[in-house]
Amino acid sequence: MTSSEPVTHAILLAAGRGTRLQPYTDTTPKPLLVHRGRPTLDYLLDSLLAAGVTEIVLVANHLSDQIEKYATLRSASHAQHVRVAYQQHLAGTAHALESALEQYPDLALQPFILSATDYLVPREFFSDLLSFHAHSDAPLSVSCKALDEAQMAGRSSVRFLPDGSIVEIVEKPEPGTAPSAIGANLTFVLPPSLVPYIAEVPLSKRGEREVQQAINSWLRQGGTARGLVQPVPPEWQKP
Repeated sequence: MTSSEPVTHAILLAAGRGTRLQPYTDTTPKPLLVHRGRPTLDYLLDSLLAAGVTEIVLVANHLSDQIEKYATLRSASHAQHVRVAYQQHLAGTAHALESALEQYPDLALQPFILSATDYLVPREFFSDLLSFHAHSDAPLSVSCKALDEAQMAGRSSVRFLPDGSIVEIVEKPEPGTAPSAIGANLTFVLPPSLVPYIAEVPLSKRGEREVQQAINSWLRQGGTARGLVQPVPPEWQKP
């Protein structure tokens, strides 16, 4: 069985303050920082457009007026409809997703991409992920990356079943406890059946509600997921 329904919608997380990149992000949202003459968001949206994803929602908070202006310009210049959802306060990725779904309920009617926006992805990044998803027997797909142990402790590790399917995403595992050497990018293809689990995500120790917890709950209730190991997408680093 394959996932035959095309994926044409994406929710992109663009609300954070980008504190690691201050003072640059004091006046420019992190997703709009310029790389080789273009905003970071251009690289993601170009990759999404090449993959056939034409309906975009940007979740904004910090300097949201600039995100709104960008969305208007992008919609006018490309074959993508870019909308903005407002996250009233920064309370994690599950809260950001919940904000988008509350403001645009149509997003929950079909599979959609959820992704961070601080990746500088190559043009084929989303095409490869959606091709994998289309031929997968699982309704949820995870963009994965190979990491060494030192990196894993600050990121995530994916726990696999013997058949290669994903059973859990372990965030920031203690040193020596990671279930695999494969981590999860903050990039997923999510099915509508995951949506009810978003509201049930509790606050983490950091005071945030993380989408990985919703995915894990969904998996425990019989959901199935598979991962595609992709080249590690570079992230913005402070000059």
